[in-house]
This record gives sequence, structure tokens and C-alpha cells, in this order.
Amino acid sequence: MAPTEIVSTRSARRLKRDRFEGLLRAHASRLRRLCHGMLTDRTRVDDVLQEAFIKAFRKLPPSFESPAHESAWLYKIVYRCCLDELRRARRHRTAPLEEPVDDAMERARSSLSIIRALRELTPEARAAVLLVDLVGFDYRTAAAALGVPEGTVASRLSNGRARLHELLGEERRDQ
Repeated sequence: MAPTEIVSTRSARRLKRDRFEGLLRAHASRLRRLCHGMLTDRTRVDDVLQEAFIKAFRKLPPSFESPAHESAWLYKIVYRCCLDELRRARRHRTAPLEEPVDDAMERARSSLSIIRALRELTPEARAAVLLVDLVGFDYRTAAAALGVPEGTVASRLSNGRARLHELLGEERRDQ
């Protein structure tokens, strides 16, 4: 390899790394919230995000049609890694364990209720609720991130919200 090719390759790698770091800076906190909402276990969240970020870096395309496509692409990778982790955990779980909840949520009873209710949703409904209601995606961007049609997002969101309302309503009556 000629010296100019080596410099060019290094330059391309640096540009890719800088672009990826910018992408993560723009989305990291919302990706963490999505992942935490899907998994509800801080230790698993870190591992899944690391796995997702490695996959994203390796597959980072040269460009995107728009910023919406860029964010949907990244959220889709994180979502799929969360689903993979849920499948792995289901295969290896021997006894149901209460998942740890961070200190701030323990102090806030309503937050804990919401987390418990979110756990009761299917992963697909949970992801739709989190992407639209927590992250703030519109249906089109959520659909792109989940790899499903907009109507499916609307249906999952409707079912998820109805189930949350039902679960949280029952809990309030019990208190």
C-alpha cells in the first residue's frame, strides 16, 4: 500500500469515527431511555447499548437520505438488540426474579408503577409506546425504526396504551 493510500485510509476512518460520535451524541440519552424501557435492568442496558453501538459503527453507511432516516436506522439497531437480549434472557431464566430498579425510581411510586406496567406489555407494544410517547417519534419514524408499517405502529401503540391504562387503573384501585 502506498503512503498516500495509508493516509487516505486513516483519514476515512477518522471521518467515520467523528461522524459516528456525533450521531451518538445526538441520540445517546434517548437510546438509553428506549433501551432501559425495553429491558428495565441497568446492567443489561449497558451491555445491549454497547453491542448495538458496535454493530452500528461497523455498518454505518456513507450517508443517509435525511436525518430522520439516520435516527430511524440507529433506533432500529438498538431495538433489535433489545429484542435479542429479551430472547436470551427468556431462554436462560430459571426463576422469575424481580429486576432491579434504580434509586430514583424506587423513591417515585408512580414511576415504579409505570415500569411494572411496561413490563407487562409485549416487547413490540412496549417499543411502540416508548418510541412515540417517550422518545417523541412520529408514527413514520417509529415505523422505520421498528421495521413495520405505520398502521402496525398505530395498532401496537393503541393496544399498548389501552393495556397500560388498564394496568395502571387496576393498581390505583388496589391502593
